[in-house]
Parts: sequence; C-alpha cells; structure tokens
Amino acid sequence: MHDTILLSKISQELKKICAANNINKVNTFTVIVNHRSHVNEDNLYEHLKYEDCDLIGEWTKINVRREDMQDQIAILKNIQGEQS
Repeated sequence: MHDTILLSKISQELKKICAANNINKVNTFTVIVNHRSHVNEDNLYEHLKYEDCDLIGEWTKINVRREDMQDQIAILKNIQGEQS
C-alpha cells in the first residue's frame, strides 16, 4: 500500500497531539485525506494498534473524510478523548 508512510505520519501526529493535551484515551477523531488515498477507518485502526498506540481501542470511533488536497497529506480534526 502506498499510504504506509501517511499512516505512520498520522500515528506520530496523533501521539504528539494527545501528549500535548494530556489525552490518554481517544474516543473519536476525524482525519481528512485526499480522494485517491487508500486510508480508511479499518486500516488506520489496524495500523494504530500495530504501532502499539494505547490511545486507541475498541472504544474509538475513527472517521475518515475525503477532500481535494495533495497526496500524502492528512489533517487530523476533532480529536475527542479522556484527559489524564
């Protein structure tokens, strides 16, 4: 899959944002990618679990929206979770 790097970038940024805001459990978040991206809710969830991201679990609702934007770009929006 050509979006492996994008999945890794999303994971890294999600961890940074959550650390900066003391979020230890993500309940919902939305990511925006371009129309040609293969990123979807299922493979993003699996990637985050593979990366040992304990912020994400069965309780997490991931929304992937598609908009006109450059390849290999993602915008993380509307992260909601529990703070430590």
